[in-house]
Amino acid sequence: MKNIIFLVMISILLISCSSLKSITKEPEVTFDSVKITNLNFTSADFIFKYKVNNPNNVSLNIEQFKYDLFVENDLFLSGVSPAPISVGKNTSSFVDIPVTVVYKNLFDLFSNIYRLDTANYKLATEFTLKLPVFGKKVFPLEHKGTFPVLKLPEVALKEVKTTAINLLAGTATIEFAVDIINKNTFAISPDSFTFELFINKAQWLNGLLKDIGELAPNKSTTVKIPVTINVAKVGKDLFDNIFSGSGIFDVSLKGNMAMRTAYPGIGSTNIPFSIEKSSAVKK
Repeated sequence: MKNIIFLVMISILLISCSSLKSITKEPEVTFDSVKITNLNFTSADFIFKYKVNNPNNVSLNIEQFKYDLFVENDLFLSGVSPAPISVGKNTSSFVDIPVTVVYKNLFDLFSNIYRLDTANYKLATEFTLKLPVFGKKVFPLEHKGTFPVLKLPEVALKEVKTTAINLLAGTATIEFAVDIINKNTFAISPDSFTFELFINKAQWLNGLLKDIGELAPNKSTTVKIPVTINVAKVGKDLFDNIFSGSGIFDVSLKGNMAMRTAYPGIGSTNIPFSIEKSSAVKK
C-alpha cells in the first residue's frame, strides 16, 4: 500500500514538473484598440479589443473577463464574459468586448452629462486565466477615452394662433408654430417632417413638410403648419371659441422626422416625435 501511495506521489510530481517546464513565461494581456461600430442619436456601439499572448508550450484558458464602464467617473454598466476562451500554445488571441451606451439610460442616471458634447470614460477590465499548477491569475487593465454625446432633436409646440377668419364662409385658418430644437454642436438637415395633428382627440390634419432648412447648431428653428377649418367640420361651439380666442384645446402632434447630418459615422436617420399639450388659440 505504501508503495502505491509513493508511486502516485511520484507521478503527480512528474506531471507538475512537466507543467512547470511548459509554463516558463507569464502570459500577457494588453489593450489593443477601440472602435465605434455604430453611432446614432440614441446609442453608441463600441468594440474594445484586447490581445492575450501565450508564450508557453501549453494552451491556456481565459476563464472569464469582466468589465466596468465608468462615464465621468461614475459607474454606468458592467458585464461578464459568457464562456471560457482558449488561447493556443505559443500564440496570441484577440478578445473583443462589445459595449453599447444607450443615451437615454445615460441621461436618466446622470442628468449632468446631457450638457456635455463629449464624455470621458474608463473601461476597467479583469481577465482571469487558468494556469496549470499555478491556478488562476487575474490580469487587471484600464483604458480611458472619450465618446460623443449626441442629443435627439426636440419638437415642441410654440403657439397656436388664428391668422385668418371668414365669418361669411364659416372658415378660419389656424397656424401651429412648432419649434425643432437642435442641442448638438453640428448642423442637422431635415429631409422631411411627416405629421398627424389632433385637436381634442379628433384628427384635423396629416401631412408632409419639406424644405424646412438646415437646423443650426445649438439653435431652435420654427416650423409653421397652417390649417384651414370650417364650422361644419369642427362644430359651432369650437369654431366660436376659436373666433373669440377663448377656451383651451388639447393638441396632439405625432410624426417622424427624416434627417441627415455631416457628423462622422451618422447617415440618414428617422426620429419619431410626439407632443401632447393643452393650449389656447391666440388671435
